[in-house]
Amino acid sequence: MPVLYKYRGKTGFCVLTSIAGKVVTFQLNDDGYRLREVGIKTGSRFHRSLLFDLYRSGEAYTQNMGIRDNPFVHPVQLELDFSDDPEPETLFPSCSICQSQDDLHLVELIEKERSLNILCGTCRQKKQSFIDSSIPLPFVTRTLLRRFLDMKSIDKIDKPVCVYQDLLNLEFSQKWKELAEKKGRKAVQETLLSSEDSGTLV
Repeated sequence: MPVLYKYRGKTGFCVLTSIAGKVVTFQLNDDGYRLREVGIKTGSRFHRSLLFDLYRSGEAYTQNMGIRDNPFVHPVQLELDFSDDPEPETLFPSCSICQSQDDLHLVELIEKERSLNILCGTCRQKKQSFIDSSIPLPFVTRTLLRRFLDMKSIDKIDKPVCVYQDLLNLEFSQKWKELAEKKGRKAVQETLLSSEDSGTLV
C-alpha cells in the first residue's frame, strides 16, 4: 500500500508505493496535502485508490525519482511497508514501451498505422518524429478519451490504454452507484415522543 513520507530537512510530503517491483515516488502539490487533513499521518499506509484519485486530479505526480534519490527510509523498510497490498498494481497506468510511471501522456503515433499509446517522457523523445497528438494523462477524462477515439479513427489501441479506459469507466460507474445508493436511502424522522410518553403532553 502507498505510504506518506515527509521530506528530510525541507517542507513538503510525498507518497512512495511499489509498482511492478519498483518503488515509485509521487510528489504532492499543496492540494495533495489533504491526506494529512483526513487523518493520514507520516509513515502510515493508505489505499492505493486514494492515491489514484490524487493522480487523476493532478494533485500527485511523478518526477523521475528512484530509491537512491528518496531521502526517507532504508529500502528494506520499504519492502516491509509494501507487502500484502490488497489493491492491484494495475490500478496505475504505465508506459506502453518501458512500463515507467513517469510523466505519462496519451500519445497518438503515426508509423505504419495509427496507434494510441501511453508513453513516458523518455519514450516520447525517442518517438518524437512519429507523434501526432500528445495529452498529459491526468487530463484525459472518460469523455475526452471516447471523443478522441471517435474523431481520430485510430486502428490500434495499446493494452495500457485499454486498461486505463477500463479504470475510467469503472470510476464513473462506481460514482453513479454511490449516488444511486444515497438517493435510495430514505430519511427516517425520529419520533418526538417516546412510546412511554404517548397520550401525555408533559
